[in-house]
Amino acid sequence: MKAPAKRFKNKPAGASASVPLSAPDQPAPLSRSPLPGELGVGLLNLRTYQAPVFDNHKSGILILHWSRQIGKSHTLAAWCVDRLMRQLAKNDTWLITVLSNSRDNGGEFVLKCQLVCNQLGILMHTTDQSADLKYENMRMEVRVSFMSGKNTERTGRIKVLAANPRTARGFSGDLILDEFAFHENSNAIWEAAEPILSANPQFLCRIASTGNGKHNMFYRMCAGDGPVNGQCFSSTSGFRVSRVTRTGAWEMGVPIYDANTRQPITPDAARAQALDKRAYDQNYECQFNDENMCLLTHELIQAAERPGLAIDHQAWSAATLECLRRAEGTLHAGQDVGRHRDLSVIAVVEKSGSQRRLLALLRMAGLRLPRQQEQLNPLFALPRFRGISIDMTGLGLGLVEYAQEKWRSRVRGINFSRTEPINDHLRVEGRAAETARVTENLATDLLAHFEHRTLTLEVQLDAEALEDLRKPERLVSPGGRVSIAATRTEAGHADHFWALALALRDAAATSAPVAFSPLSNPRLTPGNFGMGRVTARVFL
Repeated sequence: MKAPAKRFKNKPAGASASVPLSAPDQPAPLSRSPLPGELGVGLLNLRTYQAPVFDNHKSGILILHWSRQIGKSHTLAAWCVDRLMRQLAKNDTWLITVLSNSRDNGGEFVLKCQLVCNQLGILMHTTDQSADLKYENMRMEVRVSFMSGKNTERTGRIKVLAANPRTARGFSGDLILDEFAFHENSNAIWEAAEPILSANPQFLCRIASTGNGKHNMFYRMCAGDGPVNGQCFSSTSGFRVSRVTRTGAWEMGVPIYDANTRQPITPDAARAQALDKRAYDQNYECQFNDENMCLLTHELIQAAERPGLAIDHQAWSAATLECLRRAEGTLHAGQDVGRHRDLSVIAVVEKSGSQRRLLALLRMAGLRLPRQQEQLNPLFALPRFRGISIDMTGLGLGLVEYAQEKWRSRVRGINFSRTEPINDHLRVEGRAAETARVTENLATDLLAHFEHRTLTLEVQLDAEALEDLRKPERLVSPGGRVSIAATRTEAGHADHFWALALALRDAAATSAPVAFSPLSNPRLTPGNFGMGRVTARVFL
């Protein structure tokens, strides 16, 4: 059932502005002569860094990498209204589509457009045509209509929709991507939108966001060194970027207030109060977070490292097998399967009470599955070897089936494309959902071993392995959904990390695994470790 349309009429054209865009203590507003096509555009309270964006109607794509709370949405709303007026001077209709990352932000953008129209004395009305209150069904609109000199009605619309690839394919006009770094599937959204923008030279695109790590299209589009605080530069990807930090905005008159005393403070004082300095730098100083999003920091890895044997390549060495024969606890292995693009890595851990020791790593590149299976033979010949958990997603399925024919229940297939009941670590964090992605369980179990000092790395880790351990990151979607992402490089996509996580999963298994059948559809149970559900999203 559709929600009733809401209509808000503001003051008629020529009325005095009643809603300022910025705080009253800001510098004197800019003054310029109205341009052709502008209706009642008088004085707007725009700061020095906002004015170039508002006045820019030439750049096909312009990216705003701005601090939080310095007027991104106000600037974009002002630009949208001004853009409509300019285009309606030449066209009977014009559309600007805004893709927003949440329903609340979409509603705020509509409100800001209404306030700008009040400021400029433009008659308008808004409607909410959403079928329900679900974000994915969001459909809000700002409509401006007037009669031209030829007594024909001209109508401009600002349509605010949920951000997804489907809506990105449906626009025909200008495009605004608001808080683009927080859009789900930002790569797919841009893939859908770019051909439409390229096909019509009249269509302009404006993209605005604060940073949200490095695994999204926003980072790829605006990364690069360049001037900040109002000046535009070309990013490494070739797009025009306006970058404004909180410090720069403060120097141009934007105040900052102490969270407790509510007195004005400096940016340095605000940063000193921040509990998470890296998050502060990303939100306010236009940094892109890296370290604080990694599951395993350098400190955690270094604390777990011990002297040990070197990583084996292509086949187990005699020294490694002798080391494993001397193990006093039970031995468990994990294998992340690869062939061409990715490495195939086997990790072997020793389980002794609550302690785990990584004793051996085998790295294989370009080996056919029969050759990889041969490297399992020496492990199963060890007297204290109990079993192996293998990634059976994609290529690994064949290896799991062949290995299970020979070693039966001692081989566990872990499907990285499914979900399973949440583990204790996620439950303690307060996770409301009853299920989580397999890789999230695997990754948080591995992280807990590092944090609780119950895992030692008794292998000489080289640069490639260390980089792999730090690839997975925790990403939080606009709706609060957590996922684990791992970047892909020429060396793979965290193959060493997932092999170790699988070995720890195997060591934790307390019940016999269910034999895998590709045609079966087993019910999810806490003991059904072989039938999990999704893994890391891998960004190419």
